[in-house]
Amino acid sequence: MKKFRYRLEPILKIRHHTEKQRQKDHAAALQQVCRQKEHLSELDTERERTFEFQRSQLEGPIRTHQLLAASRYLVRLKRDTMTGTELLKGLERETERKRLLLVQASKERKIYEKLRERQQAKFNQEVEQHDRKELDELAVVT
Repeated sequence: MKKFRYRLEPILKIRHHTEKQRQKDHAAALQQVCRQKEHLSELDTERERTFEFQRSQLEGPIRTHQLLAASRYLVRLKRDTMTGTELLKGLERETERKRLLLVQASKERKIYEKLRERQQAKFNQEVEQHDRKELDELAVVT
């Protein structure tokens, strides 16, 4: 009896490859989101340090040039934080889009695997039926 051969095996391999590629894309997008969150956290920490520095400078004589420099620095940090937050939102949308593509690729792969399982079961059933016929014929002959 011949061996089971799945005609759509090349397509299944392509689906596997596509799914793996989309997993890599999704992981890279998640990594970008994490890096951006870390960057925003660093900006927040830097802002807190600057506030603390300003508070410490309020004791004793007040130096206006230091206060102005710290104020300009805080404005820049706030602008960077707002820009970074918008970038983070965009990265999160892109990550969600890539996640949906990954889910779609996974579904497509599962469809072909399920079809393979059904064809394998049908083939096995036909083999069993063929074997039973042969055994019946042998029983009748002997």
